[in-house]
Amino acid sequence: MNPYTQGGWSQQTSGTAPSVFGALPSLPMSATVPRSMQPDSVTFQFTQFNSTVLNCQVVGPQSRVAYRIVTEPTTPSCTIFKDVESRSIAMVQWQPNANLEIRGVTPRQRIRDWLRLSPDSSQRTMEVRGVHYAWAPMDGFICLYRTQTSAPKVLARVARAPAMVLLELTQEALQMGLLEPCIVATVLFTCGHNVD
Repeated sequence: MNPYTQGGWSQQTSGTAPSVFGALPSLPMSATVPRSMQPDSVTFQFTQFNSTVLNCQVVGPQSRVAYRIVTEPTTPSCTIFKDVESRSIAMVQWQPNANLEIRGVTPRQRIRDWLRLSPDSSQRTMEVRGVHYAWAPMDGFICLYRTQTSAPKVLARVARAPAMVLLELTQEALQMGLLEPCIVATVLFTCGHNVD
């Protein structure tokens, strides 16, 4: 049961086109950068799009580039996520089936298995190092929380703002090693590719 929504992905998408062929909600465009969840939250901005979020920079604290997402025009079926030292941290291969691999987090597998749509279409669940999390739409964001807890709380959230996509993580989420999985998930939610 999703504690944050009453209708799931489908009710959140009414009137707007879904971002991924009906599997995820389109995020509404915020006119301003949303307020932080918590005073010590960390925000990453996906900026400098070269046509899509599949070619962009991820800017972190102190306005420093922390990651780059690269999809070469010569190999559009593959997207590479690189850290500040140009090491590959993740890879998505779009053809023939959408697969991903995140170094140290998840072996190569189908995206639909890593971001599994719940039977009632209210959330997408993911597993990171044996812990289960869920992404669900809430108040214009796509929010991440840990499942199987008595009082779930938002650990991360994704939003759209002018000319960028925002990913905000709590300190708890960073300590749990969720930064890179959340960066990959953010791109998958906003890229427009079919992940199922």
